[in-house]
Amino acid sequence: MEKYPGCPVRLRRLLRVVLCATAVASASPLSATTVDGITFDGAPEVYLPVNETARRLGWNVARDKKANLSLNGVALTPKTGRRSFYGAELVSIAKLAEAGATLFPGENPGEIEVYSWTRHFTVTVSPKRVEVSLKRQRLRAWQGDRLVLQTKISSGRSGRSTPAGEFKAGPSKERLHRSRLYNNAPMPWAVQINGHVFIHGFTSVPDYPASHGCIRMPLGGKNAARCFYEWVVRGTPVSVARG
Repeated sequence: MEKYPGCPVRLRRLLRVVLCATAVASASPLSATTVDGITFDGAPEVYLPVNETARRLGWNVARDKKANLSLNGVALTPKTGRRSFYGAELVSIAKLAEAGATLFPGENPGEIEVYSWTRHFTVTVSPKRVEVSLKRQRLRAWQGDRLVLQTKISSGRSGRSTPAGEFKAGPSKERLHRSRLYNNAPMPWAVQINGHVFIHGFTSVPDYPASHGCIRMPLGGKNAARCFYEWVVRGTPVSVARG
């Protein structure tokens, strides 16, 4: 991902060296660090929280009277931004280039180096993983070291326990799945992890085991079920632990 794709390779390399030297000479607590980007299933963009990114680059975040957001003087319309599960507004790496950042491929595959004058950080697209605690009735989703989602769940009640173990998301992943075991019951935002066991949205998610074996996630409020569905990809490791 280059901001200056038409420049000769040697010129781009020289510019990169100059920017690196400037960033090192003016190092700050938020410079020269590596951060985990956020990706979504089916979307090629890599996202970062707006406020966190603005602090790293020394940019301004502003809103107009209509609550429209701008970063470094460039408007972020609803079509160019997303929100994290925690409500933080996100900005794509490509949009950072439009706002004035200079982008270079990193030293390692999948890395993107972001520069703005004396500020610099590296974005990496780390693997995703999911942890489910049956004891605590909680699900946590990570991308690298970044916690992208944490929510209560409701697993299988007595006699219909949710199996513990190491699984992977998929292969079935549907916006609306119908249960073959329980009268074609609707299972919105469904992600299969083990046979007939899915992580899916449900209207009732108490803080104790109450399902037929699936892992229920809330549909109300922030709609954790949909957020998880849009973030997780097939093959993501899912660890279900009793402890």
